[in-house]
Amino acid sequence: MITAPLEGIKVLDFTHEVSGPHCTMLLGDLGAEVIKVEVPGRGDRGRHWVGMLETIFIVNNRNKRSIVLDLRTEEGRKVAIELAKKVDIIVENFVPGTLKKFGLDYESVKKVNPTIIYCSISGYGQDGPYSSRPAWDPIIEAESGLMSLTGDPEPCLPSRIPASIIDYGAGVYAALAIVAALLYREKTGKGQYIDISMLDIASLWAGYWVAYSSITGKIRERMGSAAPVGAPYQVFKTKDSYIFIAAFEDEH
Repeated sequence: MITAPLEGIKVLDFTHEVSGPHCTMLLGDLGAEVIKVEVPGRGDRGRHWVGMLETIFIVNNRNKRSIVLDLRTEEGRKVAIELAKKVDIIVENFVPGTLKKFGLDYESVKKVNPTIIYCSISGYGQDGPYSSRPAWDPIIEAESGLMSLTGDPEPCLPSRIPASIIDYGAGVYAALAIVAALLYREKTGKGQYIDISMLDIASLWAGYWVAYSSITGKIRERMGSAAPVGAPYQVFKTKDSYIFIAAFEDEH
């Protein structure tokens, strides 16, 4: 029988909505035991999304167990601390400082679990002028410049990428950093604190267009589904549907 890479690793999951749950979903897919902490009464906000969004919770929370804790109560905090003592990884995606109010921030947990790997996902990172702001995927898309690259040319408006791609990207980068921290701990015996910023990730993805503008002084205009080099390389309407032709190089 094949052993999953993270079998035996325990994760305490204080995440909600998309970015954090996607991270812990990936850890669960790799074999980790994930315990998701939800609030009394309603649970994860993602449970209540409707329409085309109602399956997001199901998809991002597979391979997990769930426990309901009210961190506003002494009993709830006590149970959470006891769980924190026994796990390898904690992941949270609250606005920075939220879990500190409950004694569940990295510095507090490290006192009772010195080798903990603790990952915080937020819109703007744990410090800096915007750190206290909540963030939504399209806000980060816009602030990073990615949205200025997406959509049809003027006079059409910029368009968001309709897949919460920054949320998912944050989850993937967080999972990668956690696996790296596990390897580091195996070599050194030391835990790690991981700070994942959605804006950092989106800015990285927009990076080569930022470099292009810095070097040339030109602004990349929106081109719909086309590319700035190579043709045909875009969507075409056919009699019964659509087709994307990608002949990027001359020999094609």
